[in-house]
Amino acid sequence: MKKLIIFFLISFALALLNGYFFNYINDTYLHFDVNYNKYQNISKNELIFISVFIAPFLETFIFQHLPYLILTKWIKVSNTVFCIIIMSIIFSSVHYYNWLYIIMTFFGGIILNNLYIYYSKHSCKYSFILTVLFHSLFNLYGLLFIM
Repeated sequence: MKKLIIFFLISFALALLNGYFFNYINDTYLHFDVNYNKYQNISKNELIFISVFIAPFLETFIFQHLPYLILTKWIKVSNTVFCIIIMSIIFSSVHYYNWLYIIMTFFGGIILNNLYIYYSKHSCKYSFILTVLFHSLFNLYGLLFIM
């Protein structure tokens, strides 16, 4: 149990560094407007609810659980790194606000997918829920401190 918590915390720290690094690159060199036309018809409370509760659950199911199931059970891919990369490409491809955000979510996807697979191999019962929790906390952090 201790290893699982430590892995969770290290992964969260890496996800935060990923977010801050790409935000620094954007703020210093590129100046993309990250909120441009993104949330015009949605209130802040709705955005928080969707980002913290709905999106992490759906995205974990669609971009971690299903691809991992398809790759390992149906296609019989045994290479974990290959699975993580394919799952991360799928995850980042739907976050197409701009090319920098796609790259940032690719690396974020690597962290999420690694976490999901690690937990699947070590505590299969909770891997989905722990990945949803991780994603929820990261989205909440991004909404409160980065955006």
